[in-house]
Amino acid sequence: MIYEPLGIYKVKLPLPFRLNHVNCHAIKGSQGWWLVDAGLSREATLNGWMQFFEEHNIKPSDIKGIYLTHFHPDHYGCSGWLQNYSGAPVYIGQIDADRIDRYWKGENNLLNSLDTLFRENGMPGNVVKETVDSVNNLIRFTSPHAELTTLQAGQVVTIGDFKYQVILTPGHTDGHICYYNREHGVLLSGDHLLPEISSNISLWPQTGADPNPLDNFLCALDSIRSLKCKLVLPAHGKPFSTIEERISELEDHHQARLQEIKACAGGGATAYQVCKQVFRQDLSFHELRFAMAETLAHLVYLMYNGELEVVQKEGVSSFRIV
Repeated sequence: MIYEPLGIYKVKLPLPFRLNHVNCHAIKGSQGWWLVDAGLSREATLNGWMQFFEEHNIKPSDIKGIYLTHFHPDHYGCSGWLQNYSGAPVYIGQIDADRIDRYWKGENNLLNSLDTLFRENGMPGNVVKETVDSVNNLIRFTSPHAELTTLQAGQVVTIGDFKYQVILTPGHTDGHICYYNREHGVLLSGDHLLPEISSNISLWPQTGADPNPLDNFLCALDSIRSLKCKLVLPAHGKPFSTIEERISELEDHHQARLQEIKACAGGGATAYQVCKQVFRQDLSFHELRFAMAETLAHLVYLMYNGELEVVQKEGVSSFRIV
């Protein structure tokens, strides 16, 4: 139990990465239980959920709803299994429901599009292959797929015995949502607002993806100020109440990172060259994909801001200071 007045429990589930956990939440109401986020679809996750259900004598029929913050596999992945187990509806924002159809289901061009994006931005072919393969390995953790019910920004939903507002917070994904209980000032923040690390902000290659995700993130971050939150329950790390301070820290981090990336671009550099200067050198290919996509998000932000321009040469893009 991490917030008794709303009946909120933390369910910490393991991840097979350097970021080794995801915090999902289970909320007890008078009519049953509601879950927020699901973990990866893998045996360790199933064991974690089953242990929690056994400890709290939760039967499948006790689970009344599964609410997701966004479409990434460590949040969406196990929702299909949980739905099959319980029969409960699975809710997610409309934008990210579309991303699940586009990226994780059936015939999709995500891998080819990532391959093209990374090659066009200077990543060597052998590194591209390993990096894209790491994404392909991740997709398997999203099956079986859930039947989704979509939510709209501003909608009010009942989780447990209390009302929560659906807050659209794009950036980490185009359709990331948080759930906010205004009465208690509690925000289930997913990956939007984290206590110790900055949310990864990635440029995605597909048609329809937002072309400037960092601008979205910074605007959404600022919008949280007006909510007057008292407690944030994040998907990674510990709950925290220093909301205003943390928002300012994240804003400062990204402004500093923008200036660092601008300096690295200088008179001309590919996104891969900039990425290798900015990020640590012992990254796994899984982590390199995040680093490369985040570098691109910062570079295009600077480009849209008129501080950098793009030069094409032999099919490869370079960024340089205007």
